Amino acid sequence: MAHLSGGDPLSAILTLAILEANVRHVARDPVLALRHAQFDAPPPDSTRRPVSVSALAESLRIPYEAARRRVATLEAAGVCVRTGKGVYIPTAVLITEENRLALAGTFRALESLATEIQAAAPSFDLTGGAPGAPGPPPPAPDRLAARVSAEYVLRFAERLGVVAGDVGRGLILLAILRHNFEPLHRDPALARKYGGLAHLPPDDLLAPVSVLALAGELGQPFETTRRNVNRLIRGHRCARTRGGVIVPARALKTAVARGVLLAHLGDIQRTFGALARLGLTFGGNQPAPTPAD
Repeated sequence: MAHLSGGDPLSAILTLAILEANVRHVARDPVLALRHAQFDAPPPDSTRRPVSVSALAESLRIPYEAARRRVATLEAAGVCVRTGKGVYIPTAVLITEENRLALAGTFRALESLATEIQAAAPSFDLTGGAPGAPGPPPPAPDRLAARVSAEYVLRFAERLGVVAGDVGRGLILLAILRHNFEPLHRDPALARKYGGLAHLPPDDLLAPVSVLALAGELGQPFETTRRNVNRLIRGHRCARTRGGVIVPARALKTAVARGVLLAHLGDIQRTFGALARLGLTFGGNQPAPTPAD
């Protein structure tokens, strides 16, 4: 959604939250979901359900004023439309070439996620045992995949907000983690060795990241990023070390962090299970056979 929101990550999450709320009833109705699965068949404006700014702020755990300002900017840019019941993103915004490329990128990201999880944890059932739909998969299911994955992204954002205090700082924390774990991404053996809460990677294995690099990656002012990183440090969510900041093992051993990480496993299975029930499976969707099989 960054292409609709000027590149600001929090505005992108808000845009996604508006869109998800507008068409949530479509995503959860198999008939409607398959009817509007392809890029050139989005739900019409008449079926979109507006959402209030206060509901958006509450669901994302961000201050109402911050949500109101960003939604006003999106409205001024023509990304969303305000009604007496709230705001919605019109179909005209979602049928551009830029959005088509974004949906294709989302589909590829789901494929990569399925493949990478299965490579790192072959015995993990991505679908949580969900039965697949009979018949062939839906043709060109770009919007179908994006709708289901939107719920996953927003649920993940909400969980990050629980750990970090709000979604904005949660996105910074996620960026720190991504950089820190890069050595594990490059080495499958290390990824498997340190893949569980009982076997967290030692701090000296993590790759620190500078606040300047975080600000550039997230498209935020340096001072804003520095202030939020300092709040994360004071809250013991990350730590300063030589070369930048890391999320140390002790930060992942707290009850809150453990709860979020475990709940996230369920979020992954819920997402790929919902896609499987709609006939959309990926290379890593199926559980690996047991030795007995």
